[in-house]
Amino acid sequence: MKYRWLLPLLFVLPLSAHAGYFADVKDTDSYAPAIETLRTLGIVKGFERPGERWVFWPESSVTRAEFVKMAVLALFPQTTIDSCLGDESSLTKYGLGMPLWDVPRDAWFAPTVCVAWSNRLISGYSDGSFQPDRTITLAEGAKILAVGFNLPTLNAPDLESMGNEWYRPSILALSRANALPVSAEGFDHRLSRGEVAEMIARLLKVLKQNPVEGVSLTPGQAANPVEWVPYVRRDLKISFSYPGSWDTPHELPAGSFDRDRLPKLKSSWKIFFGQARTCWGWNMCVERDFSISAFPRQNFDLAMEELEQNLSAYILSDETVNDVRTVLFEEEGDCPLRSAFIATRGTFFRFSLHCGSTLSDPVNAFLQLLGRLTVNG
Repeated sequence: MKYRWLLPLLFVLPLSAHAGYFADVKDTDSYAPAIETLRTLGIVKGFERPGERWVFWPESSVTRAEFVKMAVLALFPQTTIDSCLGDESSLTKYGLGMPLWDVPRDAWFAPTVCVAWSNRLISGYSDGSFQPDRTITLAEGAKILAVGFNLPTLNAPDLESMGNEWYRPSILALSRANALPVSAEGFDHRLSRGEVAEMIARLLKVLKQNPVEGVSLTPGQAANPVEWVPYVRRDLKISFSYPGSWDTPHELPAGSFDRDRLPKLKSSWKIFFGQARTCWGWNMCVERDFSISAFPRQNFDLAMEELEQNLSAYILSDETVNDVRTVLFEEEGDCPLRSAFIATRGTFFRFSLHCGSTLSDPVNAFLQLLGRLTVNG
């Protein structure tokens, strides 16, 4: 068994604008294209020095208040920001009196914090504070951006709710979107203004390409809203949602089409879902892009042992939240397979992405659908 951290090489952002506006940002600086993009969009303005050109201070650290303002300006129109504190519905979400005791309503950052709170980008800390002046870390910034840009994550946890690993789903989501700064030194890395500009500029590029649900499931859904159809099976202790353009999920009886991927055990039942494929004969078109299989709970330890002994399998994450353990892994081969083991106290499921998918970004679709999967028992 091998562990692999999802951190693909970052591509060079194809932005061609010059960075000559700020005196301390050279055209050759790595953050220059991203900074100029955000400046032209009105997301950042920099700082004015009397009698001199404006400066950006790309190497300076970023406070939580500054980061939230940049993220909100990138995601919401100014009218939403201006009206948040005066809108009764927003104030109701916000708590009718600013539950964050260190965010006074007359603070310069209060309107953007209001928008961030109302849209669940932030949750604050257990003592009711926001800590606006504290330098933001990569872990905190990743969580805010992953939620704000609607990136597919295993979950969108509140701060402090997952102990020392609450940040991992958001870090994985930004990694998949090529939005992690190459200069980041760890999860507690203190982000600089240049790094934040690059992260937001990269995510804006993803959003422009795939404006629906953060990352589209098919090319056509980039221009049309996705209507999610619920699929609830209380008898099977699962529920999930899938795009309405897909065919109805197809259930197979025990043991059908098993033993071709980990764990190589006979399943209790199996459900295929995704885009229907061309049929070549009787019962030859049931397999689609994804499947969910159920196994006896007592087989989970055996499945994990099989996974850990498989040299072509890479564990990408292993997390337990609310007594549900999710093990995300990838199997190498001519057609890499992405899967997740999901175990509760009484059930054990495998959720898999299959080979030959025609989706525009099957891995992101897999993560997005995984986030919509609920298991019980």
